[in-house]
Amino acid sequence: MTECKHFLNKTAMSENFKQPREYDAVLGGQVPPPKDGVVLGGIEGVKRRLMGATSLEQQIIAVEEALKYGQAGTKLVFQIVNTESEKLEFTVSSLLGQQALAKVQSHLHSDIPLISAVDLNYSRLENLLASRKWKDADQETASIMLRVCDRQPQGFLDPSDVEKFPCEDLNTIETLWQKYSNGRFGFVVQTHIWQMVGCTSNPDWEAWCRFGKGVGWFSQGAWRYWNDLRFDLSANVGHLPRGGAFIGWGLGDFWTGCRTLSALAEKLANCKIA
Repeated sequence: MTECKHFLNKTAMSENFKQPREYDAVLGGQVPPPKDGVVLGGIEGVKRRLMGATSLEQQIIAVEEALKYGQAGTKLVFQIVNTESEKLEFTVSSLLGQQALAKVQSHLHSDIPLISAVDLNYSRLENLLASRKWKDADQETASIMLRVCDRQPQGFLDPSDVEKFPCEDLNTIETLWQKYSNGRFGFVVQTHIWQMVGCTSNPDWEAWCRFGKGVGWFSQGAWRYWNDLRFDLSANVGHLPRGGAFIGWGLGDFWTGCRTLSALAEKLANCKIA
């Protein structure tokens, strides 16, 4: 069973989206209803409020509420709300990033040994990250991962490569990115966002676009080329690593991206990397 299935099953068992939450206004509850408004609780109420929002301010409030409902609420946001508004797009990606970052920061490490199962030296990657040379670090990460899997001629990794990737090396790469970005960058935070917006190993253009918006690779209706990414800590949570200037480790398009990112989420879980 894949990590995405684990995530969906846990969500379904632990949450009944038809029931109001503690932040819903309900008859006899402590949360006051909006002025001159009629309140519906649960996911249906969220859907109504998203559909009824007319101003940007109302949309932002409705989006903030919807994202509290996890993947179900996130899908509603992208289905109903026009996220091409720059301010609204920023709000959606920021809220998704905050949720993912909260999960990662509780597991941040301080000092770790740079272990490699294939005898690779990670000192250059660490120096680049410590110096906040994010662009060079992204290229170095792609190069390392291709060398680990002996895939330099192909220039990308497929899901079977991810499945065989040594846990020791994946943990070293991930921990270095987490450590020097304070959890903002890395594969774990990317897969948390993926689980919120897509979580499918099947090629799914809409899910891939939702992920792209979440991490800042897709903005204002277009995908950003690698050179147009933001190589600094003001970028979206999960913005890096991207995989270098070319196809890198397999996130180049939705056809390979959905499969590879789902495989990566499963690999991280199997390696107990958080």
